[in-house]
Amino acid sequence: MGLALLAGSQATVMLLGLLSVAPSVRESPGGAGAPGPASSLPYALFGLGSGALVLYAALGDVLAGQEHSAPAAPSAVALTLSMGPAEWLLYRFRSGSLAGLRSTGTPHAFRRATLRTGAECLAGYLLVLMALGLTANALWPDAPALTAVRLTDLLLLGVVLWTWLLLQSFGAVLGTAAVCCAAALAQTLALLTHLTDPHGVALTVYATAAAVQALLVRTLLGRATAHR
Repeated sequence: MGLALLAGSQATVMLLGLLSVAPSVRESPGGAGAPGPASSLPYALFGLGSGALVLYAALGDVLAGQEHSAPAAPSAVALTLSMGPAEWLLYRFRSGSLAGLRSTGTPHAFRRATLRTGAECLAGYLLVLMALGLTANALWPDAPALTAVRLTDLLLLGVVLWTWLLLQSFGAVLGTAAVCCAAALAQTLALLTHLTDPHGVALTVYATAAAVQALLVRTLLGRATAHR
């Protein structure tokens, strides 16, 4: 039954995606206006990298071969469910940044207003993610304890994913894909070399990726031209 539901939901998503892109393909003679495979590659790499990171968040202990380990499935559930609020907060960021564009008179004031709006939206997302993580962990049978380290891992990964989505929504695709794939590769290498502390590795990888993403947000989205 579970497998049938999973396959059915995946088929539904694929069908909805095809229905969404079909009109634009039909409007382009011979599909001439449709983006080619090369332009779609960064999005595919981003999806692959982010999927690997969520997989490691759920199965890091198991893949590392730790004794008496169990899948941290509630973390993956919390991240998945948080994508709805994440998209709404992206919309709120766009609205707030456009309001700042109208109300500020200097580039410095606009950058300060934009970064403040981004920080508020990110804080809101992390509160939602933490609530979802705690709730899912409490309801999930035999789930591993959501320790302070695990919760920090989850929230740092949330920072990384939300800032990736934010940058992608403004067209900064190559940078986000590069950071995403580098983070996923770092965790993969850590598992292949049998490092014994997957949570320590995750903290380092997520914190580094989050710092790079924050720098990209400050650099790229602090300019008024990015919002026009």
